[in-house]
Amino acid sequence: MKLTVVAGTLLAGMAMTTTAFAGSQGNTCTARVLHSEELPFAPFGSWLVKVTLEVTPPDGNAYEVKVQDDMPWQGPPPRRGQKFRLLCDPANPGDLHFVR
Repeated sequence: MKLTVVAGTLLAGMAMTTTAFAGSQGNTCTARVLHSEELPFAPFGSWLVKVTLEVTPPDGNAYEVKVQDDMPWQGPPPRRGQKFRLLCDPANPGDLHFVR
């Protein structure tokens, strides 16, 4: 599944403080990095990362999402066990947005 710019922003945001996206809709969920790896052939000045997230919505039915995209090199790539909050929609697992 190819994710849009939201996935790239998601990965960049993992390395920095959380960022809010205007107009985001969904439940406030928690996400935990299950697996993260840096891949070769990233564009100059960026990391290419593949991340598996465990997203837990308020109803407690967790699901996994795999994201692959590049992120700015200034921040470290996501690491296993890292947790954060985001807006999610279990009906559209790839639509993830950070909350403050």
